[in-house]
Amino acid sequence: MQDSLALTVAAGVAVFILSQFFMKFILDPAVSLKEVLGELSHFFLFNQAKITNANGTQELQDGAKMLSAQLLAKKEAIPSYNVFGKLLGLPDEESLVNAATELNYVAGLLNENYPGKSTPERATEISKCMEGIQHQLNVRVSYLSSSR
Repeated sequence: MQDSLALTVAAGVAVFILSQFFMKFILDPAVSLKEVLGELSHFFLFNQAKITNANGTQELQDGAKMLSAQLLAKKEAIPSYNVFGKLLGLPDEESLVNAATELNYVAGLLNENYPGKSTPERATEISKCMEGIQHQLNVRVSYLSSSR
């Protein structure tokens, strides 16, 4: 009787520890990454006119760079991302890196002094990048896009 009680208590403690481990090291960082994906969507939707017209302020450029960095930082916080990312329905690692790179490029294109490109050329490049980001991360970045 004593042995079965001790075994039950030990099993309960082990399950609690494992569930806390999973929650703190996998679920919480995954939720945090999902929040950044939501912030990214908000960034593009809220600033759509300025971004698509390549009329960005320094604040918009900094915001795009910050979101780019956050995407990768939040991904790094999830151990064995390739395994748990799939299980939790997160974008694959390559898509995250590509989208972060495109987002960083958008930040540069928002600078009116971007070398070698006129405003219409920059606006066209930004639109292409937005489509790529939307496709890679499965987030809405435009009010015009109907499919995700």
